[in-house]
Amino acid sequence: MPMDTWRLLLDGDAHGFWNMGVDEALAASAAAGGPATLRLYAWRGAWLSLGYAQRASPERAGACRAAGTGVVRRATGGRAVLHGSDLTYAVAAHESALPDGLGATYELVGDALADALAGLGIAAERAIPTGAAGAGFDCFAAPAGDEFCVDGRKLVGSAQLRAGGAVLQHGSLRLAPDPPEACRAAGLPGSAATSLVEIGCAASAERVRALLVAAFEAALGASLRPGQLTRAERDLARNRGASPRRRAAKADRDAAQGVPGLADT
Repeated sequence: MPMDTWRLLLDGDAHGFWNMGVDEALAASAAAGGPATLRLYAWRGAWLSLGYAQRASPERAGACRAAGTGVVRRATGGRAVLHGSDLTYAVAAHESALPDGLGATYELVGDALADALAGLGIAAERAIPTGAAGAGFDCFAAPAGDEFCVDGRKLVGSAQLRAGGAVLQHGSLRLAPDPPEACRAAGLPGSAATSLVEIGCAASAERVRALLVAAFEAALGASLRPGQLTRAERDLARNRGASPRRRAAKADRDAAQGVPGLADT
């Protein structure tokens, strides 16, 4: 029986509006019958991503602006994540290409993440859901189910959206500690989180990417073939701020004014 084929996007670093716009575009494309996609990418500078329903005070937005830290809103829920020293993954596919239900998809993606971490010699613990993960501002302050910790400190955080027959799950694997000035500006002390560098893993980002690709191929039972965005996906990614789901989109953009590197990719 032939294996399913998924598109693989190995992207470099980009600003936050582009990164979140691409993830939304991939989900919209999947809902319309487009390819199932695994995307791995990085961030250009420090960016604070907010869950779609999360609020950031004007004071926090101003502190981020002064520190050169961008602020962007995700299509997925959850709490705030500081990006820039991490590697981010995104899985976007029609729901028929993934196990039924939110929890089963989290578990499958978690299997891939666990295998990749094991390839780095890291025995990460898969978190057991508790009520604590839904409280507070910082995503990495406490793990939700099927997220990963080392010695009780969170290493990988994820969020999922299911809409229009498509699934988008993306998450952050911390490669190194975030810059202290960005942490202070974002109001995320980072004391409850960890990173590959902090646990003594010296693997390059390229090595981590290669392990993730192999692990996702095995977990999905699919062949991952390098591809690129379609013109329609690129156009949609650029227009991500127009969605009515994010009434705070203008405020997000205002908070990022003056941050270098905001030209569309």
